[in-house]
Amino acid sequence: QDHKPDLPDEKARLEAAGSEVREIEPGNHRIYLPGSNFPGLTMSRAFGDTACGGVLREPEYHKYLMQPNDQWYAIVASDGVWEFMEGEEVCNLTSKKLRLKGPTETLHFLVNASRKRWDYCCGDYCDDITAVLVQWNTSDSKDSK
Repeated sequence: QDHKPDLPDEKARLEAAGSEVREIEPGNHRIYLPGSNFPGLTMSRAFGDTACGGVLREPEYHKYLMQPNDQWYAIVASDGVWEFMEGEEVCNLTSKKLRLKGPTETLHFLVNASRKRWDYCCGDYCDDITAVLVQWNTSDSKDSK
């Protein structure tokens, strides 16, 4: 689940810390310093955007028990990827390509697909698009037991 300012828990934390959460248009909420139009963040958790109170740097994470011979991958990406693509869609777009072409080609494909969506929706404007792919095979690990 994306950390967006319209989620009830995220919004409550942001407002309790002194930030303003405004709905710019239906479904588009942004975070501002009180009484200003700055910075207009669309995410409630970020590593570098610290101007508004309540914007956390702590990620949300889940633990999964891995079994011997399990294989998984994770895509860690900036909001430039997630703005127009949902997690399930990214998995569907990348899983086959990863098996057939490898991680480098998979990331090129994902970044290009994201850029095309920005171009379609916003013309010349494009947010940062950054992605890292982490791949793990428990059979390759000495600590997989």
